[in-house]
Amino acid sequence: MARFAPLVPLVAGALLLIVAEFVAVREIHAVTVIPPGGTSTGGDLHSYALGIIGLAMLPMSYGAVVRGARPAAVALIVLSLAALVVVLFIDRPVLDDTGLIGRTYDLAEARPATGFYLESLGAVLALIGGVWAYIAAPSRTRWVTPRERARTSS
Repeated sequence: MARFAPLVPLVAGALLLIVAEFVAVREIHAVTVIPPGGTSTGGDLHSYALGIIGLAMLPMSYGAVVRGARPAAVALIVLSLAALVVVLFIDRPVLDDTGLIGRTYDLAEARPATGFYLESLGAVLALIGGVWAYIAAPSRTRWVTPRERARTSS
């Protein structure tokens, strides 16, 4: 059972990345209300990139953990680093941008919403799970050809 433990953070991270696409990542408050157009979802900010990454992580998680494929574990690490790049360099810089609403309302204030925390947690969980799966994957020894295998078994 412990062999399949990396699946927990991998699947949780992938699902959080997918869910975060449909949840508000940024909210712009004008005094006490959020005006129309004052929320931005993950899909609005980065064109559903994290959802695609999360979907790609699901079959890779199976390959890395259940089948023990080291290339799948490496792919998971690369995908989770790509998700972190999207979170830190695409979403994070616009969290305090009020845009047109800020020019219209003097007291407008932009702040991160639930989706930002979901996508951040998802990317970190996926990275932890990917590294864990890579470490737990059995290292392969030299590849044995069928002819060599036949010689050693007889």
